[in-house]
Amino acid sequence: MTGGFKLLASGPAAIETKLGWTVFGENGMREISDNSTLLVTSMLNTEALISDLWSLDVLGILDPPEKKSKLELQEEARDHFLSTIKVNEEGRFQVNLPRLDNHLPLKDNHDLAVKRLDSTVKRLKAKKLYDAYGEIFNEWKRESIIEVVPKSEIDLPCHYLPHRHVVKENSTT
Repeated sequence: MTGGFKLLASGPAAIETKLGWTVFGENGMREISDNSTLLVTSMLNTEALISDLWSLDVLGILDPPEKKSKLELQEEARDHFLSTIKVNEEGRFQVNLPRLDNHLPLKDNHDLAVKRLDSTVKRLKAKKLYDAYGEIFNEWKRESIIEVVPKSEIDLPCHYLPHRHVVKENSTT
């Protein structure tokens, strides 16, 4: 979609796409049944040839300019690791996460992460593992493996890594 939107007087709405305008919504002109809908797609696009409609380029999907081999990517990751590794004040090793060049920015997924956390908490409470599992996080906090995010940073746009709990039954850990 390109962002163009028009609400038509007869009921349906129109959205502009890279392939032309698409009309959708309820048909207010005549009633066929309670569950009737109308979908009309216009393939009129004066800028594209008909053969271009089958090309992914029209949709903005492009092949990467160069494809690197698995070995090249591994070598780049190794070089990145060696160039960013350092030892922090506590004597722990620290390295920057590798990033792909020209990668689209990750979307803010706060709501998804909160839903996953709520579902994890429910599951742990149902299995009566919530307190024991929470003690692991308290230990990690004491050891500075994890930290509380300051309230001033909570509303900043970011991408969360949702937590997935792992429970090893018949284990001491």
